[in-house]
Amino acid sequence: MEAKALRLLGLARRAGRLACGTVAVTDAAGRAQLFLLAADAGHSAKRGAERLARQAGTPLIHLTYTKEALGRAAGRGTCAVAAVTDKGFSRGIRDALQMEGTLGEYCEQIPHT
Repeated sequence: MEAKALRLLGLARRAGRLACGTVAVTDAAGRAQLFLLAADAGHSAKRGAERLARQAGTPLIHLTYTKEALGRAAGRGTCAVAAVTDKGFSRGIRDALQMEGTLGEYCEQIPHT
């Protein structure tokens, strides 16, 4: 059975409230309510997501899901970084991840490094 958080990501995608991939996430950064980073994302994707989250003042979650799992939920092959642009979806995804025990590292405020 698919995890609730991944189902919510799929719903957000179908509702047009999920940006997936570096270019789409950068374009959606001003509207983003939550940034998501796959567990096996590369160093540059991680640095880029942390930079965007810091600039936007938006929470970033380091997922325990792989790029493949995140990509399937987003309707793509793989996806290293995603942005949720709806407050309700972002709250639901965060709560589902917490309940599933798959929240990973949650950064409410990204420290400057």
